[in-house]
Amino acid sequence: MKKTMIGTFTTVGAMLFVCIPVFAAPLPIQQIRKEIREEKQEMLQNMHATKAGILVKMKAKAVLLRGTVTAKGADSLTVLGSDGKTYAVGVDATTQWRRKFWGKSDFNEVNINDVLNIHGKWVNDQLSEIQARLIRNISIQKRNGVFFGEVKTINATGWIMSTNKRGDQTVTITGSTRLIDRKEIAISQSSIGVGHKVRVKGLWDSKNNTITEVTQVKDFDLPVKSTPTPMP
Repeated sequence: MKKTMIGTFTTVGAMLFVCIPVFAAPLPIQQIRKEIREEKQEMLQNMHATKAGILVKMKAKAVLLRGTVTAKGADSLTVLGSDGKTYAVGVDATTQWRRKFWGKSDFNEVNINDVLNIHGKWVNDQLSEIQARLIRNISIQKRNGVFFGEVKTINATGWIMSTNKRGDQTVTITGSTRLIDRKEIAISQSSIGVGHKVRVKGLWDSKNNTITEVTQVKDFDLPVKSTPTPMP
């Protein structure tokens, strides 16, 4: 009996000896997960430690809103950001230009103190240089439209027109401007007089209260209505 029990314990002990190492050894998937966690932690530490390498690549897209132009070069701008930091902005033939109301613009329309919204990509690790893809000049508040008003004063290049909602607007016409009466018959610039009600189609600058690049002017007070002759 005793011998049998000893034999039994020996067998069980052998089984335990074989099984214990199997359960104690780490599974491959556990090791993989551990390594992934360590890699993620190391990556995060590197990202917080420097703006170079991975961090710059992740933030390659640059967006600078309401930056003020402080200098203008041949193909670049120096812009002061709202964060107080100075940025160098490069432009080239692929850069798109827009005004506040999304009309087309260009580099020549940019002036010192203009406020810009800039979209592009960072070109240095310090995140201070941008290659611009799209620049929207919100200081150029121009849009094409149709405006109605009354001629207030006349000058050599056009007139000042008073409007109901936008106040006085300075209208500038050119030789290409089409001038017509209410019957859409061509008239001369000298035919338009003070007090005439007109419709103007052109480019409105809401900042400077001007209407330029005028394509058409219609004078509703021409031709002058004839006064009927009273019956005797």
